[in-house]
Amino acid sequence: MPINDTRQFYTRKSLNQSLQGIWQYPLTVVEAPMGYGKTTAVKKFLQDCEAEVLWQTVFASSVAAFWHSFSRLLGKIAPACANRLAEIGVPGDTVLREEAIELIGGVTFSSRTALVIDDYHLLSSEDTDGFFERLAQAAIPNLYIVIVSRSVFGENTAELALKGYCLVIDKKYFELTASETLEYCKLSGIRLTADEVAFLHYYTEGWISAVYLYILGYRQTGRLDQQSESLQVLIEKVVYQPCSPEVKQFLNAICIFDSFSLAQAEHMWQKGNAEVLLTRLTVDNAFITFDYASQQYCLHNILTSYLRRIFDRQDLDRRQTLWKMAGEWHLGAGEYNHAMDYFYHADDFEKLLATIEIAKGTVLARQPKEARIKYFQQCPAAIKMKYPLAGIIYGFNLFISNEMELFARHCRELEGYIKNSPGLDDQSRLKLMGEMEVLKGITSYNNLVAMAGHFRAAWKLLQGPSTFIDTKAPWTLGSPSVLYLYHRVSGELEAEVKVIAELPSYYRLAGGHGSGGEYMMAAEWYYNIGDFDNAEIVAHKALYFAQSRRQVALVICATFLQIRLALVKGDWDYVLNSLRQTREALKQKTLYSHIHILDMCEGFVFSCLNQAKRIPAWIAQGNVPETLFFPSHAFVNMIWDKALLITGQYHQLAGIAAQHAALAGFFPNLLAQVYTYIFEAAALDKLWHREKALVTLEKALNIAAPDQIFMPFVENSAYIADLLVDLQTAGHYQDFISRVTAIFPPIAEKWQMIEAKLNDNSGERLTKRETEITELVAAGLSNQAIGKRLNIETDTVKKALGKIFKKMGVSNRTALTKAAVVNGIE
Repeated sequence: MPINDTRQFYTRKSLNQSLQGIWQYPLTVVEAPMGYGKTTAVKKFLQDCEAEVLWQTVFASSVAAFWHSFSRLLGKIAPACANRLAEIGVPGDTVLREEAIELIGGVTFSSRTALVIDDYHLLSSEDTDGFFERLAQAAIPNLYIVIVSRSVFGENTAELALKGYCLVIDKKYFELTASETLEYCKLSGIRLTADEVAFLHYYTEGWISAVYLYILGYRQTGRLDQQSESLQVLIEKVVYQPCSPEVKQFLNAICIFDSFSLAQAEHMWQKGNAEVLLTRLTVDNAFITFDYASQQYCLHNILTSYLRRIFDRQDLDRRQTLWKMAGEWHLGAGEYNHAMDYFYHADDFEKLLATIEIAKGTVLARQPKEARIKYFQQCPAAIKMKYPLAGIIYGFNLFISNEMELFARHCRELEGYIKNSPGLDDQSRLKLMGEMEVLKGITSYNNLVAMAGHFRAAWKLLQGPSTFIDTKAPWTLGSPSVLYLYHRVSGELEAEVKVIAELPSYYRLAGGHGSGGEYMMAAEWYYNIGDFDNAEIVAHKALYFAQSRRQVALVICATFLQIRLALVKGDWDYVLNSLRQTREALKQKTLYSHIHILDMCEGFVFSCLNQAKRIPAWIAQGNVPETLFFPSHAFVNMIWDKALLITGQYHQLAGIAAQHAALAGFFPNLLAQVYTYIFEAAALDKLWHREKALVTLEKALNIAAPDQIFMPFVENSAYIADLLVDLQTAGHYQDFISRVTAIFPPIAEKWQMIEAKLNDNSGERLTKRETEITELVAAGLSNQAIGKRLNIETDTVKKALGKIFKKMGVSNRTALTKAAVVNGIE
């Protein structure tokens, strides 16, 4: 038997018996240190099983790269699901995680399927830990997840095991006994004395890679060196040193890749015989393998670790040459993030900035913020002057990352580069000045006058569309309200509505991005001053323009306003159906980046109805996702504050209100300030601080009254009615408060009826079967798994869920799970 053909050895009964458990649990975690043969054992076991195997090896710590590969892997079985998973991106919060689980739960795995994630330890990601934990809990029929890792998987493995979701196969299952060490040696074609076997087992402690290396050494020298040596020394003696100088140079050239294709190896070697060398290496030892499915070569981690130590000792010029070549490979393959990393390591800032200009802003945003900042802080000024468009793209990224101080300093430098660069002709300089005006316009948020001025100037200079605007990003910056975003000066709201109507110059620059935004702000203005008829008319106009230019974020804003108008009328069925239909439409269009916006709409609606248990959990707990644009954070805080008020957490609300008001005042977002002061006043009043409550509520009135913004007070009058009466009696804002108290009673009556319906479990009760389905949804099971458990069709489960959603007053599975727990259905 060839020395590297160790697969036969993994017919060991003890190991096979433990691996049989893969088919008994949704999740199996195989964990042992490097070199214990985990991967080989799992591969051999699955090859001998009648099963579909989806195998993904993790090669780097990039979670984004992992998710891209994971999505493609599932495409072998379910292409539509794979595409949607790619659109979701890394499920970094509970909202996106549940969407991803629901997608995979909708896949029919016709035969038992093993989904293997090898070398999982390289990710070190709480996001992926949480995803695979939930995927296991979904118990999707015929899907068995296998995590192969050097380290412990996640923090909840023990809990998953206790609940019957997880099997752990750890190091002890892979350690060779003395008799197994002897058997392995025999299978490798060598015979050792009893003393030699005893030494080998004692020194290696059953570590199969170490045994393998000793056997390689024995074949070369005819004896077993009984001096204790580290694994790295063994690698050097029995794997690296026997290689020819040419093979050593080849290994040093390719070791910077975690895995590589033949084309990559040829690119890095450039001597025409890479395939010959790789064939020889894969035949001669087990430390280089070729995966036929992915067409990738992979160096064993033990060998990679050794080779990179050698690489680090090479002179800097040689290392930079190799890094630059790797960067060029990834650039040619369109893998821009990898290319940027390698060019940075090579100190080739010219190619780094050129890559950013090719890739545009969306790709740069995927790099960690610290990396983006390093790229430009360490880049020589002369090179930054040659690539000003890259500087503009970087400036926009600083803004959306809320790095305002860096942003201001960078913009000053950037304007100097554009003005003084000797390599620019007059036309190019004008174009860049135009792009700079676009950047200034975007980053003048939320000063509408300044924004409009910059966009007009940009259009005059560019006479065409901008080249760096990300038109796929939501124009509303993740907010469900335009008025929330752009109302910044008390007493100037009507003027702001007129100024935003001048933004069509931006729409021309951005190919229609943001169309309908001006009508949306006007419609919200009408709503907030209590002119519901005009609000509804203009909301339809905003919806028409947004839909015609496929501005989904603005479609959500218009839908949200229509929902609020329906709520004023007491039309609960319209509210619930609109929320459900909008969510389904977003999923159908794979617009998962907008789910958080819809969650804010839903949270706001249920906060008006005092239904804290139905507010999405991430909002009610104040867990703002990192992916949510900073300008929308204050809107989330508004709903969070109301949830605290509804649930009687007055001390916490009073404690954090000042910070929330300060955040709302950052740009400022006056509407968020108004709501925050209202909620703070209500909490202070509940805590018997009447005078402080009156002072705080008057802060809200000071902001809102000059523009006749009534609705925040109307929506929350149940909590502040007595305070308003006291202020009115004292002669403060008498006409304004009279208008609030006139609008409030008919709306309050309708909302009380809806609240009673939502709170009354004696209304449309769930049937026995509906209760069973709800319990299984709350347990995390997919529709498929529920159908299998209850012996009904998956379509039957889906239809039943539609009825359950309506009865429970929710619009999605996550909300149903929360409502079920609150109502004792679990």
